[in-house]
Amino acid sequence: MGEGFSSSNAVKHETPLAKGFTEKRQVIESLERFAKEKVEETQLPVIKFDRGEIHVKPDPVWGEVQKASNVQELMVSLTLEEEILKVLFRGKNPGSIRVMFVTENIRPWSEVKADLKGGFIDELLTGFPLKTAEFFERMILAMKLDPSEVMIYPVEKSEDSDLSAEVIRISLYLNPEILITLGAKASQKILKSNDRLSNIHGQFFERKVENQSTLQIVPLFHPSILETNQSMKKTTWADMQIIMKHLKKIP
Repeated sequence: MGEGFSSSNAVKHETPLAKGFTEKRQVIESLERFAKEKVEETQLPVIKFDRGEIHVKPDPVWGEVQKASNVQELMVSLTLEEEILKVLFRGKNPGSIRVMFVTENIRPWSEVKADLKGGFIDELLTGFPLKTAEFFERMILAMKLDPSEVMIYPVEKSEDSDLSAEVIRISLYLNPEILITLGAKASQKILKSNDRLSNIHGQFFERKVENQSTLQIVPLFHPSILETNQSMKKTTWADMQIIMKHLKKIP
C-alpha cells in the first residue's frame, strides 16, 4: 500500500505485522463477545470458572449531554472561533453524516485562512497543516466516503481546554454512524479510557450517553504519524477496511 492508500496492494500483500494484529484482534473480540454474553445471561459482572473468576469492568458512560434541537442552538454552545465553525459545518446535515473524525486539536483561524484552497480540504486544514491535510484527504477518499458524509471536530483547542463534551453534543445532533478518533489523546478522551492506542486501534467500542443514545467509536492512528511510516500505513489500511465493511462501502 502506497501513499495513495491503494486497496489492491493492501489486499494482495498482507504483511506478517498486519496479519498478527488481525489475529490478535480476532482473539480479543471473541473474548469480549463471550464475556458480554455471559454478563447478559447472568446479570452479574463476574464470570466464574472451576479454578477462578473474571471480573468484567463496565464500560465508562458519558454523563447527560444536552442534545441541540437545531443547528443555531448547537452552534452557540460551541467554543471554536466562528470562522472555523462556518468551515466545519458547511453543508453538514443530521442524518447525512456517516463518519465523524475526532482530531486531537485545532489550528487558529489566523493560520488556517492563509492555507485555504476551497472545497473539502478546507475542513481538514482546520486540524492539520497542508501536507498532512492532503494525506488525510487521500485516506478519506480511499474509504469511499463523500465529503458530505464526513464531519471533523477536535477534542482540544489548547492544552488547557477540553472539547470532548462538544464532540458528543455534535454527534448527538448529527447522528453519525461511527466516531473515528485520530490519535491517542482523542481516543482516550472520547472513550474515557487510558488504554494504549496500539492495543485498541481498529476495534469498535460502544459508549452510552446518559438519557440519550449509544455511540460507536473506532480509534485510529493519527495521520501525522502515518505519512512516512509504511508499516503503520498497512496496519491502518486494514483498520480502515473494517470500518468500510461496517459502512457497506466494500463487501
